[in-house]
Amino acid sequence: MAEKLVRYGIMGAASIVPRIIAGIQESPNSEVVAIAARKLDKAAAVASQFKISKAYGSYQELCEDPNIDVVYIPLWNAGHYSGAKLALDNHKNVLLEKPFTLTFSQAQDLFELAKKQHCFLMEAQKAAFLPITKQVRTQLLDKQAIGQIQGVTIQESHPGIDKIPWFHDVSVGGGAFYGSASYSLEYLQLVLKTDITDYQGQISKVGSQADDQAQVHVQLASGILANVYVTTTTDEVPSQITFWGTEGSLTVPNYWKTDRYELTIGNKTQTFKHTQASEFVYEFDHVSKQVLRGKQTSSVMTPEITLQTTKIIEDLYRGWYPKH
Repeated sequence: MAEKLVRYGIMGAASIVPRIIAGIQESPNSEVVAIAARKLDKAAAVASQFKISKAYGSYQELCEDPNIDVVYIPLWNAGHYSGAKLALDNHKNVLLEKPFTLTFSQAQDLFELAKKQHCFLMEAQKAAFLPITKQVRTQLLDKQAIGQIQGVTIQESHPGIDKIPWFHDVSVGGGAFYGSASYSLEYLQLVLKTDITDYQGQISKVGSQADDQAQVHVQLASGILANVYVTTTTDEVPSQITFWGTEGSLTVPNYWKTDRYELTIGNKTQTFKHTQASEFVYEFDHVSKQVLRGKQTSSVMTPEITLQTTKIIEDLYRGWYPKH
């Protein structure tokens, strides 16, 4: 007997949507049944292109559709809280893009509302479910392939932000660190299975604009120190995370969507690969299985990880922009 399909509705027609649809379509227990945008013609165009049965010109209509099990929300950062609240108020399970919300209190409100409504709620974090992420965790923690971990360096380059009109406005979640902080901070927690206990950082910016570069130093409960550097000013910085140990190092290029990693011991470097058509499919597999089992939270991308990360990001931005 075929497994029941979990039906997804997409709230918004952002540039990421085609890749999301590909991930859902590749998942054996998931399907896209509707998409909504603030203008019906925009939603209809996406629906026609990807053979989605329903298109809506309002988010309210999407959330009222009885044939939708999960609402995926890729709205602009400032719209995450209101979009998720609307879906939860209509008893919809929710997969909410990162950054989850702009404040810790908003994140708490959403998880409390989801519990009250008996709905599933999770922050979208595809890196948590990649096969490579599991392999990296095994190499580092179970096999101790690089010996005792001494430190972690994360560096990311995300140019092209001028294509995003609101990116320079920190009040709506613009900024280099807001844009990618969830990946780095949550990857550390997920892979090393430890909390972040201390953090501090600096940014660069033009005038009162949102940050175009950020450098944040964190300490983990295990005692490991990590450095996160994010820039939007150049594409010359290779995006990767490197774990440094007493016997070698392990580097994961483009760690949030990767299909490979490199393990270096002495003078020998090995590359490990895992072929994948879509880096999103594993996340949707997980969400659909959790929903089918009646779960309200993820056993992997837990509320605790999301709440801690949201608090760290908010604390740092309050220090960088005390008037916002």
